[in-house]
Amino acid sequence: MGSKENFNLIHQLAEVIQGEVGATRAAVDAGMCEHERQIGQTGVTVRPKLYIACGVSGAVQHRAGMQESSKIISINKDPKAPINAIADYTIIGDVMEVLPKMIKYYKANTK
Repeated sequence: MGSKENFNLIHQLAEVIQGEVGATRAAVDAGMCEHERQIGQTGVTVRPKLYIACGVSGAVQHRAGMQESSKIISINKDPKAPINAIADYTIIGDVMEVLPKMIKYYKANTK
């Protein structure tokens, strides 16, 4: 996500779809998110109905904490990112372009 300001887009999407925000260790170490939200071997394990990986490469340590999610959507510029191998749906694109469109769509189509 690049910065804490950019990371706010994830919070906006979570609010619109009534979800929760999690983070990789790199995002936590960079100060973009609180440690309590870290997912992976050194964080928590989650198994939500829907997991949206925004710009996550999918290192083995992170995948260990979320790979049992019911549905996984990956948004990543890299078509060869490891997260794509376990994703049910993959959006190849810049998360900074995709997220605002998702937020706009869900705001317009959610009651």
